[in-house]
Amino acid sequence: MHYITACLKIISDKDLNEIMKEFKKLEEETNKEEGCIQFHAYPLEPSERKIMLWEIWENEEAVKVHFTKKHTKDVQKQELTEVEWLMKSNVNE
Repeated sequence: MHYITACLKIISDKDLNEIMKEFKKLEEETNKEEGCIQFHAYPLEPSERKIMLWEIWENEEAVKVHFTKKHTKDVQKQELTEVEWLMKSNVNE
């Protein structure tokens, strides 16, 4: 299993609700991907303008494929966020 936790800082001037709509669409599509076990995007305190991502993937290859998907590229090209910090861990069960 491949676990990822990330904190994204919102860099867009767009309303938080509009940004979260994009991330919820991303969440919905990502959870359909082969190799994705769970993908969740949650806003932190609105005044902080940050989003947390919690992800569980079958393996690192599935994550690499995720970044080639149209729904992922569509969110990235909007330049809504930047990664503030990221933690990864691989767990062999």
